[in-house]
Amino acid sequence: MSLQSIFYLSTLTIAAIISGSLAWYTWRNQQTMGAKPFSLLMLSIFYWSVTYILQLASPGIATKIFWEKVTFIAVVTTPVMWLIFALEYAGRKEWMSRPRTPLLFVVPFLTMIVIATNEAHHLFWFNQQFFRVGGLLLEQSDNGLWFWVHAAYSYVLILIGTVLIVRSLLRWPSHYRRQLPWMLLAIATPWLANAITVFKLLPILIDLTPIAFMVTGVGMAYALFRYRLLDLAPIARDVVIEGMHDGMIVLDASNQIVDINSAAQNILNLSGEQDPIGKRLGEVFTSRPALIQHYQTVTEARDEIALGEGENQRWYELTLSPLRDQQKNPVGRVILVRDMTDRKRAEEQLRQLSRAVESSPTSIVITNADGKIQYVNPKFTEVTGYTAEEILGGNPNILKTDLTPAETHRQLWETISSGREWRGEFCNRKKNGEIYWELASISPIEDAAGNITHYVAVKEDITERKRTEALLQESELRFRQIVENASDLIYRTDANGRITYANQPVLRVLGYSGEAEVLGKHYLDLTTPDSRMKLKHTYTRQLLKQTKNTYHEFPTIAADGREVWFGQNVQLITEGDKFIGFQAIARDITAIKQAQEALRIAYDQAMEASRAKSQLIAKVSHELRTPLGGILGYAELLQTNAFGSLQPRQEKAVGEILQSAEYLNEMVRELLDEAQIQGNTSILKARAFSPATLLQQATSAMEILAQGKGLEYSAFLDPNLPQELYGDDHRILQILINLIGNAIKFTKQGSICVNLSCADSDHWSMQVKDTGIGIPSEAQSSIFEPFQQASNAITRENPGIGLGLSITKQLVVLMGGRIKLESEVGVGSTFDILLPIVKRPPGS
Repeated sequence: MSLQSIFYLSTLTIAAIISGSLAWYTWRNQQTMGAKPFSLLMLSIFYWSVTYILQLASPGIATKIFWEKVTFIAVVTTPVMWLIFALEYAGRKEWMSRPRTPLLFVVPFLTMIVIATNEAHHLFWFNQQFFRVGGLLLEQSDNGLWFWVHAAYSYVLILIGTVLIVRSLLRWPSHYRRQLPWMLLAIATPWLANAITVFKLLPILIDLTPIAFMVTGVGMAYALFRYRLLDLAPIARDVVIEGMHDGMIVLDASNQIVDINSAAQNILNLSGEQDPIGKRLGEVFTSRPALIQHYQTVTEARDEIALGEGENQRWYELTLSPLRDQQKNPVGRVILVRDMTDRKRAEEQLRQLSRAVESSPTSIVITNADGKIQYVNPKFTEVTGYTAEEILGGNPNILKTDLTPAETHRQLWETISSGREWRGEFCNRKKNGEIYWELASISPIEDAAGNITHYVAVKEDITERKRTEALLQESELRFRQIVENASDLIYRTDANGRITYANQPVLRVLGYSGEAEVLGKHYLDLTTPDSRMKLKHTYTRQLLKQTKNTYHEFPTIAADGREVWFGQNVQLITEGDKFIGFQAIARDITAIKQAQEALRIAYDQAMEASRAKSQLIAKVSHELRTPLGGILGYAELLQTNAFGSLQPRQEKAVGEILQSAEYLNEMVRELLDEAQIQGNTSILKARAFSPATLLQQATSAMEILAQGKGLEYSAFLDPNLPQELYGDDHRILQILINLIGNAIKFTKQGSICVNLSCADSDHWSMQVKDTGIGIPSEAQSSIFEPFQQASNAITRENPGIGLGLSITKQLVVLMGGRIKLESEVGVGSTFDILLPIVKRPPGS
């Protein structure tokens, strides 16, 4: 048997398995509306596929013709079953009455008679020819008149069913139409397949219609059981159900969600998730498996449930009701969820209020309009020693003492009788005779008509506070004595800045004879006119920021006109949340200020001397360059025999002159650079440059010197480094050559390595690493200072004035970078320079 034949039979076998499985599965779920006709439809497809397989596998013509006629039982039945399914799907089941249903099978029945007797009249097929392809016995014939009657009738049934299903879907809300693509695919596939077979549109030797109807079954089954849209028609759903404040969930008989409104989705926090329709409630509401399990089989209930945790917890009234079809058979359940959180919270607030009153740290007493006690809380019994039974029905006067003036009681009754709140203090007596003080707030309670029905007294035991106030009065006297004898200057102001207190040291330092000369003055009157605005801003900023303590210095004017400097700590003075003034603890820092001024003058003089030194160096260096240029010029002419040949001793002398002149010229150049940097006259000339060119220039200048000393020289360029940088490439080259030159100078054997790399997206780096003599750790902190060298022992063979590294560091800092040194004596040194990657300005 050929691969083509195996493919045909395998495809039909898969179609038979799928359609049979769908028929079996749908029949098991027949409680879903439309499931029974759908199951019969899939059973017809299964029968069609199986008999067609037997037809193709028939070895002889007679057997093939037999199975071909048997197959047509399914062929003529399938369109009828499709229409029955579509009618029930579209809610038009009443059309399928007993008289009408048999009429649908009249044409299929006549068709089967015509097929059975075709050899006598050839109304269905004629010119039948049989041939074998790859082991299969296939037929090719012309279609007779009745074949087209059968085809037209089948297409009409399929078209009517298709229109019913599509119109039904289009009338339903938008989120119910998510199955529409599946339905259209399921409907269009058999039409297309049958047209290909009947009209021979493609060179395919078998009938594709049963395979196409298998696709129809898969699509319809997915829509039927994934979206569950056949269980209930959503009549007026958008208007009624979506407008409900209560959550509503509709479940089918297998606890799958067939409908859910927006309120329920919000309650279950499903607004950002996939569509829950078609899923089981347990799959959607996974956070409460115990709750799902409890109501798994409950058909009717009314309970209260809590969802969420902590502050997000909300209470709901849950109502479950059974859902039945027209025959009163149960087809599902309706779940209504009503938010009752506000009611629960109100009840909880009442309970909390009751508990708060019971556990209040203050005494609470409620009396009627005649003053009879009707309620006392536990704190009252604790403070007074009276039990509730002893005090209820009595009068609060049982606590009264003669230490509370009678006028206080008179004002109390006059205030509360007029409907106003009274606040004041009582001195009362406990049951055991002990005296105690209370701070009371007594308010009337009125009914809807405005008549006073009760009085509520909230009383705080302030006995300890009274005792503390007495002690504070004594302490204040002792505090004043201490402050008056303190060496610090202490003064206070009120909230408006007026001085309310100043101790004797303040008066003594400012030269005032008595406190009366200071009290009432504004603190700004004590300072100099130039300092008043700054001092005012200091106090205002401290008050606005509520800074508890600040320190500042300011000049004051003594009584005799002297300027006296105060250095003071200032604290805010408050009573509760109210600001009442400032308190300052100061010291006379006039001598310190005078010393600081002297130091400032000395510093300015030193800076002026440094500038003069830099100017002198610059001038001398400029003056030296002119004769140096002449010396170098004539020495080079002598060396090139411009004035005649030289003897060996003369050539050596000229070489010594050139070497000394070059050394002196380098010293002059470094002195000029140092003078410009110190005098802030050095200007960077930025331009775009290539780091590769920069490295090549440095290498060509220094590689020969390194090789002359027998050193290994290597240079690396990071490929990640931008091809173009922006900066003063002349100064950067000067830095690089200076570092490489030092490395060559202080390395006797080994290697010199130069590396230009990209440190990060904002920085690039230059590294010079050698295996030279190294720098002692104690000298590493000073070698970047002007005229500083590591040690005479190190630099004896390599003389210099100690400006190279100083200039290098100052140039790096001027470019916004930093330089880092790592060195070990006998191992070598590594200089790392990190510079910013500067963007090239537009138009430059």
